[in-house]
Amino acid sequence: MSEREAIEQMIREGRLGADEGLKLLEAFEVAQARDSALREELRHRRRKQATGWMGWMMSLLLVGIVCGWIGAKTTPTDSHTAATSGSLAQQMQDLLGEDINQAIARMEHVLRSPSGIAADYYSLGFAYQLRYQVSKDEADQKRSAQVWARAQQLERRTAMKGNPALFGLLFVIVIGTAVILWIMALYNGLAKADERINERWAQVEAVLQRRLDLIPQLVETVKGYAVHERETLTAITQARAKTLGILQATGGQAPESAKTMIQVNEAQQEMSHAISRLLALVEQYPDLKAGTNFLTLQDQLEGTENRISVERQRYNEVVRAYNAKLRVFPSNAVAGWFGYEPRGYFESKAGAEEPVPVKF
Repeated sequence: MSEREAIEQMIREGRLGADEGLKLLEAFEVAQARDSALREELRHRRRKQATGWMGWMMSLLLVGIVCGWIGAKTTPTDSHTAATSGSLAQQMQDLLGEDINQAIARMEHVLRSPSGIAADYYSLGFAYQLRYQVSKDEADQKRSAQVWARAQQLERRTAMKGNPALFGLLFVIVIGTAVILWIMALYNGLAKADERINERWAQVEAVLQRRLDLIPQLVETVKGYAVHERETLTAITQARAKTLGILQATGGQAPESAKTMIQVNEAQQEMSHAISRLLALVEQYPDLKAGTNFLTLQDQLEGTENRISVERQRYNEVVRAYNAKLRVFPSNAVAGWFGYEPRGYFESKAGAEEPVPVKF
């Protein structure tokens, strides 16, 4: 015999008082439901966290491969520099055979055409530097620096034109950046949809808690007239305790595990069924139906059931939008990388789309 069955038997046999027995049973049901839901939520979140880490590791591995390829392709070589130095040395020897001013004028004339190359600018820079060593004119030194800067600019441009790998590198960088931004946009969209579910669940939880707060008042009022109806009072106490335990386990967040959401739906179905049984019991006591407390509870409970119906619909709408993102490509691939899974709907029992009728 389980602990719950033992408590129920003690209540039936009268070994426990009605109040004490119901409180003990409620505490046991709350703890059991909370522990069950908490274990399932923790298991689901650990699985989601492990999947998310795998997604981040794959992303980091991809970034590492791209960076490694970039590093390999951008390693400088000395062949071009050596060829340029040999050419410049030969041109300097030619410059020594003519007047430096004439050499500068000749090279300036050549470089006025669009066909000038980096080596010609280097030669002109050396020529200005040679004249500076003789004249000590700061203008020659300044002009030499300007010409050399132009030579380096042309040399980089020439290297890009003659190196297809560099264009491939730039292409990879652009495409890689676009893919990363695209993944970020999809991830942010999923995160926002997930957060909207939690926001809407907070409203659901508020109206569920309101109903849970009304149940003890209802039970207390019925007990005064039907204290011998222990089975009905026990059933509604158990249903309330199960819902309360699940809400405590989720900690204000919408249930992430589909199994936990099934537990929520089952608890709500039991609650609706227990309220219906209790209301059927009330029909046997005309004095109870006419009491002021019942008239007040009627208005409060009826309004709460209507609110639950409305919030259920709103919650299911945001869950439907979230689940749709997980079903379409390419967001379903990103969701798989980061551990996002479909959420369960907050459902009413079959044939109970309307609020529980509350008539005393």
